[in-house]
Amino acid sequence: MTYLFHIVVCLILVIFQTAVKPQVLFLGGLYDVLTAYVIYLGLFHRVREILPIILISGMTMDTISGGPMGLFLTTYLWLFLLTRWTTRLIHRDNLVLRFFAVGIGVVIQTGVYVGTTLLLDNATLFPAPTLDVALTQTLWALGTGAILVTLFRYLHAIWETLLNTYFVRESAQGGG
Repeated sequence: MTYLFHIVVCLILVIFQTAVKPQVLFLGGLYDVLTAYVIYLGLFHRVREILPIILISGMTMDTISGGPMGLFLTTYLWLFLLTRWTTRLIHRDNLVLRFFAVGIGVVIQTGVYVGTTLLLDNATLFPAPTLDVALTQTLWALGTGAILVTLFRYLHAIWETLLNTYFVRESAQGGG
C-alpha cells in the first residue's frame, strides 16, 4: 500500500508540474516539485522500496515534459543516490539538512539541464535556465523545500496510520 501512496503523490506532482504550474503566474519561477519528493524519498525510505517509484516518475516526466529523453530520470536517480549518501554522513532528521537538501538538489538539477544543453549543442531545442531563473528556483527551494519534505513525511505517516488502523481492525474482526 505504500507504493499506492507514492504513485498517487507522484501523479499529483506531475499534474501540478505540467498543467497547473505553467498557468499560475506567480509559480512561474518555482522549481520542479518532484525534486523535493525525490529528496524526501532518499531521506526516509529504503532503496529497494523506492527505486521503482523514482524510475516511473522520471520516465513519466521525461515523456510529458518535451525535454531530452532521460533528463528527468537521470536527475532524479542522481538526486536520490546523493541524498542516500548524505544520510550516511548527516542524520536524516536534521532540520538543516532538510532546509538545504532541496536547494542543493535544485542547483544539481539546473547543472544537469545546462550540461545537457551544452552536450546537445543546440540551445533552441531545449533552452537552459538562465542565471536569474536558476537563482529564483534555488530561492524557492530554500524557502519551501524543508516544508515540503516535512509535509510529505507527515502525509505518509497519516497514510500508514490509516492503513494500519483499517487492516488491524479488519484482521481482528476476521480472526475473531
